[in-house]
Amino acid sequence: MKKYIPAWVAVLLASAMILTGGFLATPDAGAETATERSSSLELFLDVYSMTRSTYVDSVESVELVESAIRGMLRSLDPNSVLLTPAEYENLQIQLQGSFEGVGITIGQREGWLTVISPLEGTPASRAGMRGGDRIVLVDGEPTEDMSTNEAVSHIRGPEGTTVDLTVIRPGVRDSLEFEIVRGVIDYPSVSASFMLDDSIGYVRLSRFSRESASDVYQAIDTLREVGASNLILDLRGNSGGLFAPAVDVADIFLPSGSMVVTTRGKAVGETSYFTERRTMYDGRLVVLVDRGSASSAEIVAGALKDNEAATVIGTRTFGKGSVQNLTDMGVYPGLGRYGVKLTTARYYTPRGHSIDRTLRDDFMDPDAERTWGIEPDLEVQPAEFDSRFVSELEREAMFFRFATEFTLEHEVPDGFWPDTEVIEEFRDFLSEEDFYFDEDHFAASLPYLERALLREIAFRVWNMDTYYRAIAPHDEHIQAALECLRAEDRG
Repeated sequence: MKKYIPAWVAVLLASAMILTGGFLATPDAGAETATERSSSLELFLDVYSMTRSTYVDSVESVELVESAIRGMLRSLDPNSVLLTPAEYENLQIQLQGSFEGVGITIGQREGWLTVISPLEGTPASRAGMRGGDRIVLVDGEPTEDMSTNEAVSHIRGPEGTTVDLTVIRPGVRDSLEFEIVRGVIDYPSVSASFMLDDSIGYVRLSRFSRESASDVYQAIDTLREVGASNLILDLRGNSGGLFAPAVDVADIFLPSGSMVVTTRGKAVGETSYFTERRTMYDGRLVVLVDRGSASSAEIVAGALKDNEAATVIGTRTFGKGSVQNLTDMGVYPGLGRYGVKLTTARYYTPRGHSIDRTLRDDFMDPDAERTWGIEPDLEVQPAEFDSRFVSELEREAMFFRFATEFTLEHEVPDGFWPDTEVIEEFRDFLSEEDFYFDEDHFAASLPYLERALLREIAFRVWNMDTYYRAIAPHDEHIQAALECLRAEDRG
């Protein structure tokens, strides 16, 4: 049977085969022969041709081939994806550091879109979305088996437009609905830096961009000018970003020649990255992490921990330890420009620990041994609360609505904290809104209520620096870091 296929199909398939170890496979590709590789592609073309000619409904070539390539890459790992022309264009816009959307970092977990972390101060963060939320519907469209980049294309959109996200949250039986108005997502690499006392400075690094290392160093230099001899570097909720800035940030705290990270992959081999400059900060250092710390944030935390340059405090990090190479596949006539993100290597800390959770087949099992990510030197768990109760408050925008009224009626001074009077005012507000709640649930969730109220009130009247100054005395992780540094001072 003679097979007729469009030229663009053959070119794109050949490119995909090359990318995944096909015709140009490396010498260690195993026992597979050239004949077997050729026959594999012939099998695909036979099925493609048969489907085009005999399937019950009309199907477009582009739909078949894109679906086939997506399935091929998805079978490898959650982070290897085909980028359609629209998705590739969206990614390029995102890499510029400013885009329009809701402000969440998402990844694939067990076939579902999962929020790694909402970006600080963005519409998603203000709406109450949290790391670990599983997005099941985007504007009513199911997301099962939807790629991350497809989801990004759906979730992003012009400023002022609305997207409806339905999520399942761990520990909450019912799904949660979020109606979020899109905005311009443009936020600094360092979102806060200030002194916690006469000798301890605080720097919050929210993402890794091209400017991260210079932003961090500038923040540290400013703090040293006012007496900082010890430092807390906060990487909580930092889902990563560019790879090179992670090495540059670690370079600030490590001596020249220190290993930062090693990448290993079958085709690319092994490469170790070392610091090149002298230590630019040599005071005592604590690094804060949580399960929202991923990728480049894990590289920095792992490098500083393994080189004994910092004490890591918090919870085990996310475990996103793989390198994706972005390849421009070029323009295909009539279709547009495609791209491919392909996992080419994994990260390893200076002591050889793999960060990537997908090395374990059972990583989604709640009982699985947790070997991925960066384990803190000192574990600090966040305060407990009634997740169903606070999820309902977030879903009904009770914090948001209360804060809107509160800031219209009250002055909010620096250092403000939702005290007993504010909590009682919020309780009365819930009653006026006919929001039923159990007093036991309310009392059990008080730490969350205080922080949520501060978040919504502060984001209306303060910048991020002032917000973090206010929350620091009530933040378990920061207080643990302060105790650690002060204990060292006491000897």
